[in-house]
Amino acid sequence: ARYLILEHVAGGELFDYLVKKGRLTPKEARKFFRQIISALDFCHSHMICHRDLKPENLLLDDKMNIRVADFGMASLQVEGS
Repeated sequence: ARYLILEHVAGGELFDYLVKKGRLTPKEARKFFRQIISALDFCHSHMICHRDLKPENLLLDDKMNIRVADFGMASLQVEGS
């Protein structure tokens, strides 16, 4: 059996932040994009494919850092596929 342990993040969804704030500044967008790419690179290096990446599954912590959530649709990829 495999388990994913995730931290509790109380800052809310990126989706709600976007609805409330509207457009991101270029600086915010770059920061979030770098963090999302870094998280996906980590997952992919461990052969995990998220398969449901969307603003509702990206959480913000108290320092406005992105945390990828909801790995319910994730799959473990077979090497070479």
